[in-house]
Order: sequence, then C-alpha cells, then structure tokens
Amino acid sequence: MAELLVVGGGPAGVAAAITAAGLGARVTLVERSQVGGTHVQRGEVPAARLRYLADLLEEIGRAEELGVRVVPAIADWGRMRAAAAAAAEAAAARTRAALRAAGVEVVAAGARFLGPGRMEAGGLVFERMPVVLATGAASIVPQRSGAPRPGRRVVTGDEVMTLDQVPSRLLIAGGGRLGLEWATLFSRLGSRVTVAMAGDRLLPGEEAEMANALRVALERRGLRFLSGRGALERAEAELEPEVVLFADSRLPGSSGLDLEAAGVATGPSGEVTVDTRCATSTPGVFAAGDLTGPPWLWGRARAQGRVAATCALGGRARFRPERVPRTVHTRPELAAVGLTEEEATARGARLGVGHGRLGPDPGEPAPGGERGWLKLIVDTEFGEILGAHMLGCRASEAIGLVATAMELEAHYRDLLRVHPRHHDLAGLIARAVASIG
Repeated sequence: MAELLVVGGGPAGVAAAITAAGLGARVTLVERSQVGGTHVQRGEVPAARLRYLADLLEEIGRAEELGVRVVPAIADWGRMRAAAAAAAEAAAARTRAALRAAGVEVVAAGARFLGPGRMEAGGLVFERMPVVLATGAASIVPQRSGAPRPGRRVVTGDEVMTLDQVPSRLLIAGGGRLGLEWATLFSRLGSRVTVAMAGDRLLPGEEAEMANALRVALERRGLRFLSGRGALERAEAELEPEVVLFADSRLPGSSGLDLEAAGVATGPSGEVTVDTRCATSTPGVFAAGDLTGPPWLWGRARAQGRVAATCALGGRARFRPERVPRTVHTRPELAAVGLTEEEATARGARLGVGHGRLGPDPGEPAPGGERGWLKLIVDTEFGEILGAHMLGCRASEAIGLVATAMELEAHYRDLLRVHPRHHDLAGLIARAVASIG
C-alpha cells in the first residue's frame, strides 16, 4: 500500500490527506496544534460568523423603512465572539470527523527533517515516504521604529478576536483583502475606521475598475482612506487610533521544519518554492497552501493540497492558479477569477470585454444604486474565458459559476446556458456575454 506523510492540518493539509486516502494510500497527518488551521480557528470561519451577525444587525436597522417595526438592535461584542468561537469549534469537529472517516491517522506533534528522505514527528521517524508540507503561514507585525503609544494596541489578523470590545477608532494597515474585510465589519459595528496604504489603490492585484468602485462604495459607508508614502505613520499621529491592525502581514510558517536539512529551496520570505505539480526542489517532497507564499486564499490552499497529494502518489495533476476564485468579503462584495484585463492584454490574446449590470433595488443597496456589476474577459479567437470580476450582491456566487465554466474549459458563449439559483444572476452573465458581440 502506498503511504503519504502530510505535515500541517489546515485546508491544504486536510485536502491533501483526504485526497490521498481516497486514492488508496495510508496517510499520516501531523499537526502540532488543532486541525483546521488558521482558516478554522482564527480566520475565515469565525470571521464569516461575525459578518453574518453584522449583516443581520444592518438588516434589522433597515427594517422600519421597509415596514417592519423592531426593537433597536445593539451589537454585543462578547456574545458575537462567543458565537464565532462556537462556529470555529463546530468546523474543527467536522474536519476531525472527515479525517477519521477517510482513515487518516492524526499525530499531535510538530515535525522536522532529519535529512533527505527522513522526518521526525512525535518521536516517530518516517523514512523514504513522500511528504506534503502544508504548515501554513503566521500573522506578524512588521518591524517598525519606536514602541506603540500608551493606550494603543497593535494586533495581527490572528489576534482580532482577542479584542475585548469594538474599538472606537480603528486603523487598518494596508489595502489588502483581509484588512478590508475587517475594516468593513468593524465600521458596521460602530468603529471609525481608517485604512492607510502605501500605494495609491486598494487590492493592487485585482481589476482596477472594480477596486476603485469598491473604494467609493466603502467611503460612502464612512470608511476613510489615506494613501502614499508614510500614510500609516501620519494616520497614527493624526487620528490617535485605539487599535492598529496588520491583517495582511503574514509569513510562511516553516519554523522548526529544518528545510535546509532536506535541501528544500525557499524564497526571500521563507516561502517554499514549488512547480505546477506542487513539487519542491527535493524529490519526494511537495508543498501546498500558504507555506508556498501569497495569495492567502482558502481555495488556493485546498486546490494545491489535492494536486500535491495526487502527484506525491505518482498521479498526474497540475495546479492552475488562474482558475481559483478570489473573494473580498466586504459590503459590497468583490469577487474575481482569472486574469485582469491588463494581464490578459499582456499575454497578447484577442480580447473581448463584456459588462453586465443589475439595476437598482431599494431592498439591496449597492454602490451607485447598482446591485451588481460583472466584467467578463474572453479570448474571442478561441472562445476561452480568461477572467471575470464582479462587485455587488452575490458576487461570489456569480464568480463561482464562471469559475466552473473555466474549469470545464467551456466556450464563453456556453455561459448563456447557465441557470443559476437567482434569475438575476443569469441575466447579469447573459448581458456580459451579449455585450461582447
């Protein structure tokens, strides 16, 4: 029977372990903390519960104008944190159950290389066994001159839920995805939020039109943005924030693995270098997830975990990052998959760019009165869908439909045959396709 050792129990490691077990391998998963990783314990799972509660609070606040009288709702941060922690534990329990059902042996320990082809974990030595490294990344506060001012707390993305109250003034360092999500959440809970970024735009890796429209929408919701060199320092001095949050500052978590002993090549920030098979520079050693560097996406980690496990067991698979959907859980929501128009142009494709919009709806306000704006980028010569970008209501659902079509290598006109759960999404996608001509 084939064997596989997986190091790390986050989304990438769990996906790798379950994939390998499904292929008939005997799998050992080593995790020194709790299965589920940051995603389950301190990341997307508890954050999603908090966003749901903020959505509920906002809808209650709008109820009277829609004809429903309610008692004024007040956010109880302590109980919200408890609800988020309960959601995290429930997700962790489901992960443990899935691993048991797959027959994966879980070892609660750290792991390190003893040399090429040899690893030690919990007093056990694993030799001549393929390995998938999936130890994630750790949130950090970048090195800065001077100490925090008295009465000011500096926290990482992993520490947000340790705050004992909603900060009255919150400063977000950087215009990345995670920081914007927390900025939107706390703004809706009553914080005065400022986002300070060194560049001149949000989300530099995303479609510029969408990022700029998102900024306008968030400014309408009361968020303030400062940009340019020294923006963070200026904001700290002028605004005297109660909390400064570094949500997007992370480093790959290779500490303790002793990668050098196995000859595993790493990049400048400690990220493990992999090819499209998720193979490292050392034969028999594969890596997946945040350990391979940004972007810090749950879907990317899972996809890499599946590819790494398949290839580690001798199968054939290839990681296609352009097919992994990306979502920024702000309000409005921004979601994307594939290339931006600028990236597609640089590849020399014969481009077709289409737009679809959903009209105003007082029951679901969005920037400019629009409920949704979809931008579709295709290669008109070969019919390939190159990218899609959306801002507005149910953006992640629309992008998921396009991502599925991309994975199936459908012609972009095949999107006209899609029948989503919401009729308006079908119309949105159809209008984008029709506008290409």
